[in-house]
Amino acid sequence: MSLISYSESINFDLLSQYRDLLGSEGLNDSLATLESLMPDYFEELTALRAAEDEASFRRQAHKIKGACRSLGFARMGEVMAFLERDTWTWPQAQVQMDAWQVWMQEDVPKVKAWLAA
Repeated sequence: MSLISYSESINFDLLSQYRDLLGSEGLNDSLATLESLMPDYFEELTALRAAEDEASFRRQAHKIKGACRSLGFARMGEVMAFLERDTWTWPQAQVQMDAWQVWMQEDVPKVKAWLAA
């Protein structure tokens, strides 16, 4: 059972605005930056979860949330907002982290396909 609800996976309205401002190439560059940074960001989050360092874990979730939301990844950002602000247990946090990883694999290709269209 999900602890949070998701209204949309990707905010394409926001992405359209960014494409108008940055152009497709600029948006592709931003997406490439996200893809290059996110493995390290998530690895740090995973280490903090293993250490059960809640304060640092919440700060790292905040960092990831901002990166996700800045490129329209709505549900991925919501997971991190939940981990940043809400009450959860470590097993619940892990469930949300697992979902986030699946969505990263699903949503990034959707945005790439949208940009290529």
